[in-house]
Amino acid sequence: MKIVVVGSGSIGSLYGAFLSQLKDTEVILIGRNPHISAIQKKGLRIKGILGDRLFKLKAMKFASEVDSADLVIITTKTYDTLEAAKSAKHLIDAGASVLLIQNGLGTEEVVAKALNTTKVLRATTCMGALRTSPGVVTATGCGLTEIGSRYPENRELVERLVKMMKEVGFKVRSSENIEGVVWTKTLVNCGINPVGALTGLSNGEVYKNHILRGLIVRLVEEAVQVVDALGVELTTDDPIRYALGTAKATGDNINSMLQDLQAGKRTEIDAITGEIIRLAKEHGIETPSNEAVYALVKALESRNLKEGKKLAEVDVLKVADLVEAITG
Repeated sequence: MKIVVVGSGSIGSLYGAFLSQLKDTEVILIGRNPHISAIQKKGLRIKGILGDRLFKLKAMKFASEVDSADLVIITTKTYDTLEAAKSAKHLIDAGASVLLIQNGLGTEEVVAKALNTTKVLRATTCMGALRTSPGVVTATGCGLTEIGSRYPENRELVERLVKMMKEVGFKVRSSENIEGVVWTKTLVNCGINPVGALTGLSNGEVYKNHILRGLIVRLVEEAVQVVDALGVELTTDDPIRYALGTAKATGDNINSMLQDLQAGKRTEIDAITGEIIRLAKEHGIETPSNEAVYALVKALESRNLKEGKKLAEVDVLKVADLVEAITG
């Protein structure tokens, strides 16, 4: 199988590196310099909890440099999904399938509609990784990857990919309810991520603060109303307990939304909280807490991007200020 990974940052590099070990499998990483140029010169080093190994595999800046593929894996931020898919359109038009490994809602529909294909698969991951320097990725977590598709014709490929990932040591399983899987993770993200991002606190610090735990509960409760209106079957019977349990279990984690703000980058809040708010409005559901944290994150994100600041250079919200801003 020939696999092209578009958006080869930390997670994309991690999956690409290990899949490249398989017999009769070629992996090509597509990403940005200086990461790609470092891989071209010295190879890709994976460090951390999965060991310390050097992988030799192809790396390029543009998908247009690749002439054929069986599978395109997209691991970009959600706001770059469409651009990434279009960059590989020639491969998809020629028959390649697409696997989206991302946070957030709605990316499958966007890709399927824009590229006129149903060969679209979706995965969620609890793997953790950081790009610690050009050409070096440090694995920080080895959690579950779940793969599925809304399109039944992709079932065989889903099972094949599950088998391949298991063979290289990943914890992975297929799902016939990938929409429920995606929504379940989105509920966790909508509860934990904005709160951590706005306060600058780790997941564990958020969990230990009873006021912030209460805010997570309100955020998830509002989102669950949207899930119920859509008729989505979650993969947990108690999403609030699941979200709080995740915060506790990942106590040392600095969530991705906070990492983006710390780096002065755009966050993925539009594909998480923003989508929940949009769908809630369509169904006449009020989401005041989600709307409040959305506005606050977007304001901080906008200021940082405009002024070129990173979170370390600006004040984050104190817990009392955050609660007052949301509750009025």
